[in-house]
Amino acid sequence: MRWFSLRFRIYVVLGLLMTVTVGGGTIMLWYGTRLQSFFTGIFERQVYALESAMRLQSSLAAQRGFLTYYSLDHDPLWLNRLRDQHAAFERELAKVRGFVDETRSRQLLNAIESDFLRLTVERERVAEFIDAGDQRAAGALQSITRKRFENLLNQCDGFLDELRAGLERDRTDGLGRLRLVNNLAVLFLPCTLLLGVVLAVVLYRQILGPIRRLAGETDGVVGPDEVAALEHRMHGLIERVGQARVKLEKSQATLMVAERLATVGKMAAGVAHSIRNPLTSVKMRLFSLQRSLSMGPNQQEDFEVIAAEIKHLDTIIQNFLEYARPPKLQLRRVSPSEVVDAALTLLEHRLKGQGVEVVVEREDAIRPILIDPEQIKEVLVNLMASSLDAMGGSGRLRITENEGFLEPMGRVGVIALADSGPGVPEDIRESVFEPFFTTKDEGTGLGLPIVRRIVEEHGGTVSCTQAKGGGAKFTIILPFDAQEQGRARWH
Repeated sequence: MRWFSLRFRIYVVLGLLMTVTVGGGTIMLWYGTRLQSFFTGIFERQVYALESAMRLQSSLAAQRGFLTYYSLDHDPLWLNRLRDQHAAFERELAKVRGFVDETRSRQLLNAIESDFLRLTVERERVAEFIDAGDQRAAGALQSITRKRFENLLNQCDGFLDELRAGLERDRTDGLGRLRLVNNLAVLFLPCTLLLGVVLAVVLYRQILGPIRRLAGETDGVVGPDEVAALEHRMHGLIERVGQARVKLEKSQATLMVAERLATVGKMAAGVAHSIRNPLTSVKMRLFSLQRSLSMGPNQQEDFEVIAAEIKHLDTIIQNFLEYARPPKLQLRRVSPSEVVDAALTLLEHRLKGQGVEVVVEREDAIRPILIDPEQIKEVLVNLMASSLDAMGGSGRLRITENEGFLEPMGRVGVIALADSGPGVPEDIRESVFEPFFTTKDEGTGLGLPIVRRIVEEHGGTVSCTQAKGGGAKFTIILPFDAQEQGRARWH
């Protein structure tokens, strides 16, 4: 009966408990990684295809009316703009074809391409009739092109519906996999609980009970060997349970991030589809009215306000799309000081118009670093624009540049922007970098999160502190060895 001793029974129960706990956590983590890849695939394939299809429809809708305008005033500008939109349609057609892999979707795309080629040929014949002065033939053929154009728009709608249906199927599949994860958790937890109860019973009956009786019946000192061994095992068990819980929490966080990315991508595509098409038509009509009407100063001011608001809407849409689908880094070795100067040049008129004094403190330009200068410039422009908005009117923007050494990055370049505005309260300084967090009435809450994403993709960091005098201070740290710091993110 040696193999059924107390120590053996405790080891068996502990072994089973650790196997179920660690094994269950490992399975959950593995399946969570697969779910992350699944949702990422949905985002990169279905959502990008839907987004490209919406731009395809927008470029087709933007071609409406140019041929009619040309027949009215024979201005070749309308044909040039029609050709530009035609080229845009073909570019979007090539992009969306790269994302579509289902047979039904490809058939719809082939039909759209075929009808668009026929529409292009018919438009060219209409233009020839107009140039020849044969208005009757041009009108008859133009009536046919209108019907074909409307049919093409309907085909684009059908293509979008097919893509949405595919996205919905993938979403349903993903939810089914999530339910499987929940079922596994429901399976492992009772098993862990049951083994824990068995272990508690064994400990109570075989160790704690005899020790308690022994302590009550004798004044002797109880030998510590068995209890010490049990305590050692229990500590190991507690540590493994904690590790399994951490793994389960990480797995759940990974699933939530993947689902959030898919939701953000779908939301951005929906916003673009719902707003950009009518926005394009409004811009076209506004351009046509501005060319054809003779306006006084007040009317001209109204047109400028409308154009500014349309630009603001377009910026909001672009921020959503940029956050949902970040562009890849285009790296080259450039001094960050040159990028600072370029950003200041870009905002020069706004700085002067607002009466903001800019002070740049640098002993020497920062040595060239392997960066994407356009995206770093976007970071600086976003931060400067935030400072200008915070100051409201005149003030001072101080930009400090230097080099240093910081573990574990090594040699780094540091750019600090401090303004004379009201500053950022300490309790929300970290929150300003979270998506959709904003203190502005008309803000989107994506400017500073985009700033952090770009800087972290370069292997650096960005932080917000209080400047001397009470304003806000944003500090950007970029490692000189950025290729090693950010290698994983670039790929």
